[in-house]
Amino acid sequence: MKRSSLLRIVIPGLLIPLSLALLAFALPWTHGSDSRAGLADMTDARVATPSNDPVDVAKQQGDVFQWWIAVATATAPTPTATPTPWPSPYDVAAEELPSAVPPPGVTYGPDERWIAVNVTTQRAYGLTGGKVEHVALVTTGMPGFETKTGEYRINYRKQTETMDSETIGIPRDDPLGYYLTDVYWTQYFYPTVALHSNYWQPISVFGHVASSHGCVGMLEGDAKWFWDFAKYGTRVVVYG
Repeated sequence: MKRSSLLRIVIPGLLIPLSLALLAFALPWTHGSDSRAGLADMTDARVATPSNDPVDVAKQQGDVFQWWIAVATATAPTPTATPTPWPSPYDVAAEELPSAVPPPGVTYGPDERWIAVNVTTQRAYGLTGGKVEHVALVTTGMPGFETKTGEYRINYRKQTETMDSETIGIPRDDPLGYYLTDVYWTQYFYPTVALHSNYWQPISVFGHVASSHGCVGMLEGDAKWFWDFAKYGTRVVVYG
């Protein structure tokens, strides 16, 4: 037999057992208890005396195959849903403005500047005649302190107000009591009821929840808009 033919037979025959031997040597490093020992144990593994015990290569290959199957079919963790941010009251109002109309049954002059407050929808409107110039999401009087419907006039204005529950007969330490400083753009249209900024409520309240002691609270930007829009004697119509 030619030498080249002999080599083609002998070399592959040697490679197969050599590959199995290398696999048997490598598997203990990548499987079982040794893999859980972590990188810190790898130094010990490199200097460990090889065992003379017979190695069940077929079993170790089967274990590795089962391990890869487990990895491939593992269920990925369910992603945590990202909370949807609450929409800005300013953005909601801007979307509503083009379709906003005056409250039904209210008469007004063609150039009259007036304010309408809907206690059902928790909205306030600034109007010139029949045209709505501004929409604001507000929070009006909660149950027991409802903002009374009717027609009023702005009779007192204060740019920065301190509001104290004792002025309406509620002690400050009462669960319903309060003492609030730096309440901007306050416009009273009833003895203790006003349009004003409200900085102590979360934005989710405005346009959705009646939470005040009778006043019409709103974000500061809206309160400033009504401050610039109105004056002493401006009519306020509360309805709904």
